[in-house]
Amino acid sequence: MADFLTAVKTVGKKSNDEVEPSLTAVSTRQVQEKVRKVEPHDLRTSRDDEPTGNDGKNGHSRKDAFTSTATTPEEALQVLRSQPDTDSLIRILKQLRSEDAFKPAFSLHPPGPLQAQIINAIISNIIPAFWASLGRKDRGLIVTCLTNLAGIGAVAAKVRLLSDSNHKSPGQAQELADLVSVLHDVLSSDDSVLHILSGLAMFVTEKVKLQMAKKELVKLISSGKIIAATAQAEDSLKSTDTNLDPTWMSRGTEYAAWIGRNVASLSMSLPSDSEVAAQILARGLGLGYSVYVAKSFIGALLRGQGSYSTEIDSALKATIGSLPAFARNQLIESTLLWLSSMTESDVATKQVSQEQEHVAPIAALIDMLCKSNESVRKQMVEILATPSRTSVMSFVVRRACVAVVADNDLQPLLERLMGTFGDHLFVAHSPIIQQESIAQTLLLVAGALHHNDPMAVKMTTRSSSHMQGISNRLDSTNAKARWLGMVVGTAISSLVDKEGSRMNFGTNELKTNEGGWYLELVKINDSVGQIPDFVKFLQSSVGAARRQKRTAHKTEQMPILNGKPVFGPVRPPAPVQTEVIGDKVTELFDDGSDDEDADLKPYAKPDSDPEDSDEDATLVTRNKPRAPVYVRDLMRMLQDDKSPARFQMGVNHAPLLIRRKTNFGREVKDHAEEIASILCNLQDPFETENFDELKLRALIAAILSDAHIMAPWMCRQAFVGDFSLSQRCIMLSALGLAGRELAGFKNEDSLNPDPSSGNPTFPTKRLPSHLHTTYNPSDKSIKHLHDISQKVEHKLIQPLALSAADKSTSHLDAIKVRTFSSRMAVEQQRTKRKLPPNELAKMFGSQFFHPLVSRYHQEIAAYGSASLFSSAPFVVVTFLKTLALLFHASGSATADLPEVTNVFWELLLSLRTKASGDISILQAVLFSFLTVLEIAGEGLGRETLARDYTKLVVETQNWVEVIFEKTGSGQLVSEGSGDEVRVRTLAAGILVRLKEVGDAWNKVLTGGMMG
Repeated sequence: MADFLTAVKTVGKKSNDEVEPSLTAVSTRQVQEKVRKVEPHDLRTSRDDEPTGNDGKNGHSRKDAFTSTATTPEEALQVLRSQPDTDSLIRILKQLRSEDAFKPAFSLHPPGPLQAQIINAIISNIIPAFWASLGRKDRGLIVTCLTNLAGIGAVAAKVRLLSDSNHKSPGQAQELADLVSVLHDVLSSDDSVLHILSGLAMFVTEKVKLQMAKKELVKLISSGKIIAATAQAEDSLKSTDTNLDPTWMSRGTEYAAWIGRNVASLSMSLPSDSEVAAQILARGLGLGYSVYVAKSFIGALLRGQGSYSTEIDSALKATIGSLPAFARNQLIESTLLWLSSMTESDVATKQVSQEQEHVAPIAALIDMLCKSNESVRKQMVEILATPSRTSVMSFVVRRACVAVVADNDLQPLLERLMGTFGDHLFVAHSPIIQQESIAQTLLLVAGALHHNDPMAVKMTTRSSSHMQGISNRLDSTNAKARWLGMVVGTAISSLVDKEGSRMNFGTNELKTNEGGWYLELVKINDSVGQIPDFVKFLQSSVGAARRQKRTAHKTEQMPILNGKPVFGPVRPPAPVQTEVIGDKVTELFDDGSDDEDADLKPYAKPDSDPEDSDEDATLVTRNKPRAPVYVRDLMRMLQDDKSPARFQMGVNHAPLLIRRKTNFGREVKDHAEEIASILCNLQDPFETENFDELKLRALIAAILSDAHIMAPWMCRQAFVGDFSLSQRCIMLSALGLAGRELAGFKNEDSLNPDPSSGNPTFPTKRLPSHLHTTYNPSDKSIKHLHDISQKVEHKLIQPLALSAADKSTSHLDAIKVRTFSSRMAVEQQRTKRKLPPNELAKMFGSQFFHPLVSRYHQEIAAYGSASLFSSAPFVVVTFLKTLALLFHASGSATADLPEVTNVFWELLLSLRTKASGDISILQAVLFSFLTVLEIAGEGLGRETLARDYTKLVVETQNWVEVIFEKTGSGQLVSEGSGDEVRVRTLAAGILVRLKEVGDAWNKVLTGGMMG
């Protein structure tokens, strides 16, 4: 023992040797406590007074004093680089966070070489070693040190560098996850940009450097670098074992909202830096999520403000005044789109007075924006005068905009609207939704001007442009365009003419609910509300959205009776038997010997005995769900995400229950929209077999329960909401198949097959349902629509092919043999049941076609190429095939056939460019063209097509000829492929039909000349 102690003592006496960690920890405890008591300004004096001998104790105290605190930023950098312990790190970080810890003052906010080195040391050395083990309070010290321009840029660059690495070690993956977490904490506040900019303004004294730093901040925050770096990091970490939950920084909508809130905070707190706020806002609007930026910016400005305060006034004037003209226009249009999303409704089903409560608050906000800058008011007039802009706005927002327009701007606006409304090119080529929107806006402006200056309205309506415009409307081949001309002329005449001389067309078309709604628009006189009214409206809208979202996922607990769930009304418990009735069972014991049975050979035990599988009471399922009897029970089961048995029972019985209850009372009709909304949002958390098939059948049943209401509702749902590609396609498929069933094409085997009769793919060859719908959107439920389109296509092409074959063999007519039908076939044809009436033909235009086409035009006008209906070919194909199949099922007896034909034809011609770039869209467009020519040629006559649709016929023929030549030479698709053959066949069929149209018109001309 003595030798051992001597050896230790000998090692301790060695000078300038590295001491073992165990000895260091023991020998420096008391010294470290003494060092903590030393003030920072006395640190250098205490170190100079220390002896410099070889005593190990004094040497350790000197080293610990150096690593525990620092007097200069350079010493702090050395501590960060020398692998400090946790206590030393925390003290150094507190010094770096404080502005007066060093003499002279030092801050990490201004860009500089020393600041960059310290930040790099924190990111490269401190975060990988300490971030996972530090508490929330200590992590805040690191976050504070990095909440500056250089810190955010360095973290984002490091994240991007580690994400680019193809092969990551576990340590690199964890470091990347830690850096993403750090970046999340740095940017989590709505005042992050304000804090950074305040630090720059405080510590950067040179004006040039300050301007350069501000430009760099704008570029870093609003250029999308942070979104790209975070999204790339999260994507690269998916292939590793590191757990990292998706952050809001990788989602464009939430990052755009964060930019809007930070700009609002910056505008309110630092009006002097309005140019920086405007630059961040302008570039943030260009990220692709302008609606979210505008929504969060205005919402944050009005948060907590009970009135129109001077702070909001100055912030808006400074920010909007500093915006470039393009960004200012984008902000106003995005704000109007946001307001439209909160007030979207079907105007034809609303009363004018019902929307008054929403108009005044929205008008207050629009008036506040107009007061902030004079150019905004001019832009508002331009928006109202442009049909393509007003068509994407809700009717309530249009009313609010008209209420805000100045009195001296109403008459010029009315003249512009009348000129556009009656222009023959606009009448002939613009989508119906734009014509409806300009008609509504025109009547609103006329009514507002009439309340202020009736003579101005009278003088404007007496102009030649108004009368010529009404004449152009009445001469249109489009029934809807003519109807709009009549209703606008009648409404304007009711304002300026006396009772006996008012315009009256003597038709019942204007006596409908929609006609009465249009005629009431000229009587509207809206007023502008106050900002507190809009704040209340905004809070109520947000609260209603949250309640609806919470209700959609709410699962109501079913009452339990005798251990089983109860559906419908609660039933009384069954009587319980407490006494033994009848003879008692007595067990008899056999005391005899078993030797006499020794010669009996028992049967062999079977391999499996299904009867014994449930002998264990713990394995018996006693709480089995029952099939739903009421619609409310079905909705509860579909919303149950905890019990697989109840959910699957509800999904399997949904189609049958909805169909059975449709004509039995009003239970389904009263809850049709609610149950359809549940089905549209329905996900499969339990990998239910044939889930998409069952969901499709249930949606078809829901639409058929009340087609007049549910068909337009489903058309609207297919274009709004946060639905996936697969969900939208299922909605379109449900519309197409439900419409065919209304037309009498009810075939249970092809449209609504039994899920148990299918032959599903082997489970190991198929992805799980939640992944299969994502990576294979053309699911079996959607393929029903495509299969039917192929059958209809074959039905349209076959007569043309037979006719062509017959003409090619006309020289053999003498030896052709006619096939006679058998007596059974003739008898079967004679006794064939009469087809049911085509209910679809009565409602196709108003309930299916126009809602779908109007929503499509509105979607494209609002979002352009960013829309799913423009960027996803599969959705475009499904949309076109839905329209074509519905048109084919409706047939030549379709109500408003000329109008439907004209609108559908123009829609197809507008897709020529998109069809040339994608073979699937080209096939869908050609199939739709062939359907239009077939149905319109039957219902209107080929002579009418040639006379009234001459321009459309010529354009279609020229384009299809080009397609036919390209496919023939193999320029469009790969030579000899199946797609090329199909495209060429469809093009040939269209050319044949167009030739028939031309021949029919030639006969008319020849007959007229001969007559």
